[in-house]
Amino acid sequence: MIGKVKRLRHQGKRLSDREIGAAPAVEGEVKVYGVGTTIWASVTDPNRQVGDPLLPILYEARLTAMHGPGLLLKGEERPQGDSGPAYVQEWSIRISG
Repeated sequence: MIGKVKRLRHQGKRLSDREIGAAPAVEGEVKVYGVGTTIWASVTDPNRQVGDPLLPILYEARLTAMHGPGLLLKGEERPQGDSGPAYVQEWSIRISG
């Protein structure tokens, strides 16, 4: 699905409504898929066959809310991969047309 994604946290801390409103959305193809026993979510450029995610992957992703064309995913972000710290992250997604 194509959508506009906003990250709602920075290093696990929830951003203020003002900060969230001022932050630019990342637009791309939102994919939610299973890898082994873990659910991952990613946002990629829909015009590229292979490409790096536009945002860090959301591990242990789960749907926490859904309303009309919007949904909220919550999971864990690992900015440096498995070797670095992990933070709680939430994505607010607005599904496009």
